[in-house]
Amino acid sequence: MNFIPIAPTNMNGEFDDTLIEWVGRICAKSAALAGSHNGAVLNEVRELLRIINSYYSNLIESDGTHPSNIEKAMKQEFSKDEKNNKLQKLSVAHIHVQRLIENDLVDNSVFDSDFIRFVHREMYSQDGMEQYLNIFDKDTSETVQMIPGEFRTHDVAVGKYNAPAFGEVNGLMSQYAHLYGLEFRKELTAKKLIYALASHHRLVWIHPFLDGNGRVSRLVLDGAISSCGISGYGLWNISRGLARSVEAYKENLRHADMPRQGQYDGKGDLSAGALRSYVEYMLTVAEDQIDYMSSLLKMDGLTTRLENYVAFANKRMLGIEELPKGSAQIFKHLLIHGESQRGSMAQVIGAGERTTTKVVQELLKREFLSTPSPKGPIHLRFPSHMASYVFPDLMPVLSINETIPAKRKAGRPRKADI
Repeated sequence: MNFIPIAPTNMNGEFDDTLIEWVGRICAKSAALAGSHNGAVLNEVRELLRIINSYYSNLIESDGTHPSNIEKAMKQEFSKDEKNNKLQKLSVAHIHVQRLIENDLVDNSVFDSDFIRFVHREMYSQDGMEQYLNIFDKDTSETVQMIPGEFRTHDVAVGKYNAPAFGEVNGLMSQYAHLYGLEFRKELTAKKLIYALASHHRLVWIHPFLDGNGRVSRLVLDGAISSCGISGYGLWNISRGLARSVEAYKENLRHADMPRQGQYDGKGDLSAGALRSYVEYMLTVAEDQIDYMSSLLKMDGLTTRLENYVAFANKRMLGIEELPKGSAQIFKHLLIHGESQRGSMAQVIGAGERTTTKVVQELLKREFLSTPSPKGPIHLRFPSHMASYVFPDLMPVLSINETIPAKRKAGRPRKADI
């Protein structure tokens, strides 16, 4: 059995206009997102979303730990709790591979077997990942050792789905690389996105590894979408949307496994109509995530939420220590202007040089600001605690018990207040 068709085309191998127009709208919205703020702010949003992407991709597999814990792990601050420690290391490995994909991806290589094996090997060779390599085989009641980056040498079943026999994996992966690579080399951005989304199901269907196929296939999908040339990807990511509708995601993947239903349902072994339904679901998720991030990054609303965050923090309502006087003005200035010299902050907050230096140093120490050097310019950061309030619903809001204890009891603002 093969995985043809590779995209939801008609019997002549063409996409209908409705699908192309939809993808064009998505590409335009994503490009607008890329121009919504200065480069320094957008880079910090991308940095935050790497953590968010890791959180949601792992959550799909029921293995999520809060972004604040991931943030700590990125600084080598690991939990003493065994389960949380394990999940932190999983997220660190995910982010490591995500950066490699972003920095080292060569055009059209994303579908190659070597690249996909590289993603799996890098993911499961990181420190602490050895605990994920012992795979229990329910059929034989034996534990099988998974080798990072190696295609499986056992037959596997996922629920009711029996993946292709392990002896077919190499051939299927070669076909996968050839067919999707060929379309990527000749098509424009809009059609590339359709192929990228369709390829995600086909990679999951092949199930090339003994374990880790879900995480790896979503990392490969990130690489494929980035390779499409869509401006703005990284300021939104698809894993959050998939995690928020995880049952629909899994059901659409299962539905796309459907065999061909009659002579008008494509030309391969699998159903073209079912693949079309799956791609439409993925496009809906993508557009929803772009619309969501676009609404969050609107200047007026983001400015207000930053100001409210400082105000509530200084009323001891968020479970953190008070922020220094002038914080709101600095945050607003950096949000608008991006990277700025430290000396200019004195005028922004209306204070002397010594006072301004203390304020900036405290905000740097608490990681609300960042700088490339001890005396270099500063720019705004979005640490997870702040982000959970100023970007509503991007991640779960930390409860007061999970943050720094307040000195006195206080109420907690409603989400609408932030």
